Amino acid sequence: MGQAKPVQLRLQIARERQTEGVSYLELYNRHGISYNTVRSICASYESKGEAGLVPNYSACGRPVTPGSGKGYRLVRLIKHLHPEWGVPYITTRIREDFPDLELLSDRQYQRRLKADAPGIVVPPAKLPKEPPPERPRLANDEWQVDANERIGLADGSEGCYLNVTDTKSNAILKAKAFPPRAYLYGGHPAGQTDHARPVPPMGGAESHQE
Repeated sequence: MGQAKPVQLRLQIARERQTEGVSYLELYNRHGISYNTVRSICASYESKGEAGLVPNYSACGRPVTPGSGKGYRLVRLIKHLHPEWGVPYITTRIREDFPDLELLSDRQYQRRLKADAPGIVVPPAKLPKEPPPERPRLANDEWQVDANERIGLADGSEGCYLNVTDTKSNAILKAKAFPPRAYLYGGHPAGQTDHARPVPPMGGAESHQE
């Protein structure tokens, strides 16, 4: 697309034509401007004076109708709500739902969207939070067993212990301590003669072997 010639150049061409009386062909060769442009500049200056040399940008581009702005706003809104949709699909849906609405070409909407909103960031969908696990309502509904191994003691030895805690009240129901030597020499402690005895069920009594 050709660019409008500066006003200073237009005025120079018109004055050379008026003062020197040179032909349009001579002005064309002198300034490197097309013959029709030279003739149009000189005719505008003769009829309107210097005011006729100011470029009329309102005549450039396609005519804009009142409905075209509304159509663009609708395309931009739908594109914002559905960024994965293409402009041709959006305009097709609009023509189906609003047949009387004036729309421009898809390419014009694509250029305007790229210039007006270069980066529309849509936040990712948030996953629903899972409800917290149900807490026990009564004591002894749920127990928690914690194990600690090879805890250093004051005399330099090591010990292991188990804690059995009631989840509802956080009360310690049972604590069992035993030395770790059954694990130090290989094999499962069940195969050792001096391994720690298992914790008996709550409420039961330990059996002692003499």
